[in-house]
Amino acid sequence: MALGSIVIGASAGGALMCLVLFATYFMVRTPDGRFAAVAGLALAGGLATAALVTGKLARPLGAPMRRIMAGVIAVAGATFVGFLTTVADMIAGKAGLAVLGALCIGAIVWAKRLVAPASR
Repeated sequence: MALGSIVIGASAGGALMCLVLFATYFMVRTPDGRFAAVAGLALAGGLATAALVTGKLARPLGAPMRRIMAGVIAVAGATFVGFLTTVADMIAGKAGLAVLGALCIGAIVWAKRLVAPASR
């Protein structure tokens, strides 16, 4: 349960970052330009998404401290995906961001089995 919610939260945040950076790929990239603000907001939104999704999915864990720790771990995972967006962009450009986003969505689909109750 906890592992599934962490993976889904981190992957949801990572997918959001990939989607925003993919959509704004051809913006002018200067340190003081609009792209820097968009990239910063994508990172903040991805981290917030990771924390909120994990907090929601981890409710069955019971104690608030367990949910908070799951959220913190998911934020760390989303941060790692955020770093990987730079690598994906440098290696394969827009296609790299699309592949990384698809991997995040695939991780969500895979981890959903860990969170969903077993059907009989």
